Amino acid sequence: MNPYLIGELLDGPVIIKSLIRQITGPKLDQPTEPGRFSPREVVAHLADWEPVFLERMQSAVGGSCPSVQVYDEADWAIEHGYGKSDVLAQADLFRDRRQDTIDFLKTLTPEQWKLTFNHPERGELSIEDQGNMLLGHDLYHIRQLMEVLEEKVAGTW
Repeated sequence: MNPYLIGELLDGPVIIKSLIRQITGPKLDQPTEPGRFSPREVVAHLADWEPVFLERMQSAVGGSCPSVQVYDEADWAIEHGYGKSDVLAQADLFRDRRQDTIDFLKTLTPEQWKLTFNHPERGELSIEDQGNMLLGHDLYHIRQLMEVLEEKVAGTW
């Protein structure tokens, strides 16, 4: 198992909340690029998807490489009202849901980290793969929020 995984998974929600507190006014609701989420939507997306990732890992413990369901994140953004969400409440929800993921991961034996599930688009993934993908997912959205703040520092807001 990646020895940094648990600690860095704890950091993701803290960093996200710190960044989102610095994004104010209309920038909070402007997509960072065409076809991407706004900062407000990013935080709601993270909170919304955390239980999906946890459920996928839990399914690996419960069965022999079970198939997991695929969701459309753009549809979920509309259906779940990301654009009208309370961004700080969503940041707190993300933190709480991430803690649920960490609590689960801490119960795993070294053998269980290697258990797998089948993602219809990505193929067979182990629990460890999914845990590491969570780090990448966090970093992708952290970078997205940092780009907004870099515009603020550059004075292009």
